[in-house]
Amino acid sequence: MGFLEFNGQKNTIENLQYAVVGKFSYGWPDLDDLRNEIPKQCIVKGDCKISLLRNRHIHIRFNLEEEFINMMSKNVFYILDKEGYSFPMRPLIYDAKFKVDEETTQAIAWISFTDLKPTYFVKESLFSLALAVGKPLHLDMATINKTRPSCARVKVQVDLLSDFPKFVEMEIINSTTKESRVERIKIQYDMLSKYCKGCKIQGHEEQECRILHHELRKNDASSETKIDEPQVEKHLANGGQGEKAGVQMMQWNPVKKRFIIEKNAHNYLNDKAISPIKSASTSNTFAALLIDEQVEDNNKA
Repeated sequence: MGFLEFNGQKNTIENLQYAVVGKFSYGWPDLDDLRNEIPKQCIVKGDCKISLLRNRHIHIRFNLEEEFINMMSKNVFYILDKEGYSFPMRPLIYDAKFKVDEETTQAIAWISFTDLKPTYFVKESLFSLALAVGKPLHLDMATINKTRPSCARVKVQVDLLSDFPKFVEMEIINSTTKESRVERIKIQYDMLSKYCKGCKIQGHEEQECRILHHELRKNDASSETKIDEPQVEKHLANGGQGEKAGVQMMQWNPVKKRFIIEKNAHNYLNDKAISPIKSASTSNTFAALLIDEQVEDNNKA
């Protein structure tokens, strides 16, 4: 029996260090639509190769580190197909330990050094400090331009299961006297995703997991969106995307800004327009109150 050892260098050799896994939860567009729409909607300026990886997962490979960072800087993308359907896609960092039923522990996070003086707002110095947390990737523009001297921000690639330090020590050597001193720099984590060791999913911890704690599902049962079944059947009969994509898409609508347009019709299935109440008064003057009082006095007389 043979064994293979995988590490981060293998991805670099295969030109996969800037690879991203796009995970769809409720259906996904055709592969041709993905190849056309993802570069447009995700504002990809360079070259990227998109292919099917596994069920509900696509593989996106970038040539530029900038494109990789831009893709991983957003939690979710809403990919539109040719017919106007919206499919949520979550970007995940690809590594050699990829599994279909588990999400990677690698993620992108912002960290800030709030106790650091602007003298040390240099890329080499900040990247050296950020190595205590993970792999440094990028500085924000305020740090580069030194327009925010209160703190320096660095974007890093981290392992969500690692222990994150609260401080990092920096040794400062006086070039004249050759004396050195150590300063303790505080690390603030601005955007750090959670990871559940139970279900192997990013976004929540074990105490919030609805798979490990079934009692949490009861709280969500009352808040689920009800679906008009006859309306859904009519939508599918008119050439919808299928039961899985159509029904699940209407259930999962947190912002209520995406619509599913029924073919051969001009109505919306998700969001219904609310007509104004005719009897409601839109006047906001004291004159209207005086007129109402006069009418009431006349009726009493």
